[in-house]
Amino acid sequence: MRLLALLPLVLTAPLLQAASPAPARPLASVKATACQETDRMYDWREITCTVPAAATARRFQFKAMFTGGHDDTSASIAPTLGEAPLACAEGSKLSLFGEDGDVHVFCDFGGAAMAGRTTFKVLIKWSHAEFADFDFLAD
Repeated sequence: MRLLALLPLVLTAPLLQAASPAPARPLASVKATACQETDRMYDWREITCTVPAAATARRFQFKAMFTGGHDDTSASIAPTLGEAPLACAEGSKLSLFGEDGDVHVFCDFGGAAMAGRTTFKVLIKWSHAEFADFDFLAD
């Protein structure tokens, strides 16, 4: 009798799997083709990236990485899109303070935020750490 009770679950399991949304495509770096450093000083960098105008269905992430973080390390990013401040997606990390080791800040955003704007610019600032690198990722 127990086997008969499980029969509906076995028969509907493929239907449940088919109804699941497709997994998001992984992000890949587009830094080399899209971004360049446009200004710099000892403790800040300005990076400008060109985003394709037809990118409304894409996801993006800008990430700034640092080494040597410790108890008084601070870092932040201020992203803009077409000269207007960009509201990053929930879960983004725009600043940090007092984190140890290799640390990073990042901004996730969707192509829907583009609204025809193709210039993404970000000001990276830090203190008491070493700037390691940045990356610009797209799906």
